[in-house]
Amino acid sequence: LSFSLPELHFPQTHIYAQRTWGPEGVIFYGDTNPEDDWFVLGLRDGRPEIPLHNHWAQLTVGAGPRLDDGRWHQMEVKIHADSVMVGLDGEEVLHLRQVSGPLANKPQPIMRIVLGGLLFPASKLWLQLVPALDGCLRREDWLDQQAQTSASVPTSLRSCAVESQPGIFFPPGTGAEFSLEGKEASSASFCLDGLWAQGQRLDMDRSPGNGTDTTIKSPPKNLL
Repeated sequence: LSFSLPELHFPQTHIYAQRTWGPEGVIFYGDTNPEDDWFVLGLRDGRPEIPLHNHWAQLTVGAGPRLDDGRWHQMEVKIHADSVMVGLDGEEVLHLRQVSGPLANKPQPIMRIVLGGLLFPASKLWLQLVPALDGCLRREDWLDQQAQTSASVPTSLRSCAVESQPGIFFPPGTGAEFSLEGKEASSASFCLDGLWAQGQRLDMDRSPGNGTDTTIKSPPKNLL
């Protein structure tokens, strides 16, 4: 996936449905620079947690109910002006102010987003977190409608099972890169059937038998 920075408009919103049995792990990570401008949405003890690091703020904060019940929950992350808001099932559960700023004039032209992992060692987090997450995503809608989008996805993955179960993990390296200068820099290792980005349904290869859901799985593991 690639996004042109001049065409991005605020507020920027990420919306998706998620279900998980895992009490701890990374849902998604994003950065424009892994050294001084990154953001993580994860779970700790089943509840949403945000570690972030940028010019305006360096913090880790958690809030909201437990999500590790195996049910579908709609989550929304909105970035607007200096604020970051997290919504869960239509209700705001966390609102951080004075923690963000404009993306204009970034020296790094690529915005990267990774699902279920980090682009630096987990030991770099102030509060240690095990990144691997048992879960499934669907109905993703990343960012706003205006920017141009491109995507490339392999065909070797499956759709979400009707019944989820513990032991299904996001594989390492699952992710996408978003170009802030309109340059294509796409990278993905997961099936994103029914993905919407910038308000447009992306035309991507499909794996046999998948529906409108997204699966992000590693090979089966004999895990509880």
